[in-house]
Amino acid sequence: MYTMGTLLRHGSEEQKREYLPKIARGDLRLQDFAVTDTTSICTTATREGDHYVVNGHKIYISRVEQSDLMILLARTTPVDEVEKHSSGLSVFLVDLREAEGLTVRPRRVMMNNATSELAFEGLQLSAESIIGEEGEGFRYIIDGMNAERILIAAECVGDGRWFVEKATQRAGERAVFGRRIAARTRASSFP
Repeated sequence: MYTMGTLLRHGSEEQKREYLPKIARGDLRLQDFAVTDTTSICTTATREGDHYVVNGHKIYISRVEQSDLMILLARTTPVDEVEKHSSGLSVFLVDLREAEGLTVRPRRVMMNNATSELAFEGLQLSAESIIGEEGEGFRYIIDGMNAERILIAAECVGDGRWFVEKATQRAGERAVFGRRIAARTRASSFP
């Protein structure tokens, strides 16, 4: 939702025509959003002619290995050249299938969430890969944040239901001291 909303609301007409139908058909997967430390971002995208060169790293980025495309937030204006830390950030659409200069290292942090650390070393992105205007990325990120929070809340409710269901099932199957742990007993009946 968050990633899709950024492209849907702020992408160019060419980006929307190229990617949205393929995403809707399931031909492309856009599930990855690389932000990390929003206004303190150290990942940079430097304009060099008709492309940007990305360097830096991101940590705790979800679903990279399950995605074909990634929304990337990077600093395009050095922080010492902007009035506010939220200025000078830009959003890019990255085709992960063609991303040379990107190393993905899986990190096991939660059992139900595929999380990775990303290292950008000279990743080249065409100038057409920028979403919206250069330097306006923070605004685009904030624009979709409430939708993302609702999505994550719904995911957490679903996860909670799954865990309760699995725990209930296990408690009905597992026996301790000759009884299923889910059996109703009085506390005094345990040895």
